[in-house]
Amino acid sequence: MKSNKEKDKSKVRYLSPSFKKGMVKEKKETKIEKEEDDGEFKINLIAADDDDDEESSPRQSKSKKSSNKKDDKKESKSNISTIKGDVKVNSTKEGHVKNIGSLTQAGKGEDGFTKVNQDSFLVIQNEYNLKDFNIFSVLDGHGVNGHLVSRFVTKYFNTFFKNNKKMNASNSSEDSIYLRLKKNDYDLLKRAFRHAERDLGKKADIDANFSGTTCVTVFQVGEKIICANVGDSRAIMVKSDNTIIPLSVDQKPNDPEESKRIRENGGEIAQYEEDGEKSGPYRVWKKGESYPGIAMSRSIGDYIASSLGVIPEPKFIEEKIDKETRFIVLASDGVWEFLENKRVAEIVMPFYQKNDPDGACKELIKISTEWWNKEDVVVDDITVIVIFF
Repeated sequence: MKSNKEKDKSKVRYLSPSFKKGMVKEKKETKIEKEEDDGEFKINLIAADDDDDEESSPRQSKSKKSSNKKDDKKESKSNISTIKGDVKVNSTKEGHVKNIGSLTQAGKGEDGFTKVNQDSFLVIQNEYNLKDFNIFSVLDGHGVNGHLVSRFVTKYFNTFFKNNKKMNASNSSEDSIYLRLKKNDYDLLKRAFRHAERDLGKKADIDANFSGTTCVTVFQVGEKIICANVGDSRAIMVKSDNTIIPLSVDQKPNDPEESKRIRENGGEIAQYEEDGEKSGPYRVWKKGESYPGIAMSRSIGDYIASSLGVIPEPKFIEEKIDKETRFIVLASDGVWEFLENKRVAEIVMPFYQKNDPDGACKELIKISTEWWNKEDVVVDDITVIVIFF
């Protein structure tokens, strides 16, 4: 009979070399059910000059120190907290959005050099000649080709929502757009995410076996907000009665609903392990193997993980804009790693009072970077969109 120590040794989990360098070429054959055709979208992927830099650190290789910090401060799904301060929302002549800011910053690897930015973001304003319809999206790529995946999905969404025949109907109004987005349990939005993953797989120049992206997207249609989320990028809404309303929930493998699906598909859920010490968030592994080690239960791409029940289907939360609504913040995990929802709202508040969303983005990135430098040997990519109402 094996001793307890021997039993523990047999369950060692680590990030395999194939995950770190993206060398495994096995690809899941996806079975696509017959469904409504959204048309052909030709995506011209424009990569940065240093896109082939293999020295960039995958996000899964963050130090144990930062992972433990994140676990300690994680908020409850239903948590609604309050912040200090009170201001009145200025009315706008056209549409609910008063001002928008957006900013992204590349992180730094263990060697201290700036790495390839794997984050992407998308802002689509006043599409279909509507003054009160906007789309905001933040994507956080992971794995060696995460930057290519996040950029592909950003361009795909931009084309999808501008050209989709179900959206681009004549005599569109905010109400009609909202009804199309909401129809059949958000079927159109689910297809956007699902088809982005499907068409990503057709690009031979992007190996997405061990690379993927999160995606949090806010659709503002008149007074209505629909947030669609995959992964652990996050969006919050802040109201004038000092409440902070989560517009998304981080999707983690150890969530009961998510873990059930993963286990049914042959996946196991365990923490990263090194030298007999477990640390960090729970990850998805192939049963009996040391890969893929993804720390979220939903993503776009990650084809090896998708065969284990990691899916691209978003979860949805709806809210309404009213006279009490101040602002919405969307951000990648580079912000939420060390800053709670309440702290993010406190940072943005003075800039809301000055109607300076760009300043709010810069301050969030500055403070987040300071935390990374203090708590970790790397700095994650950081991306923020701030919307004032």
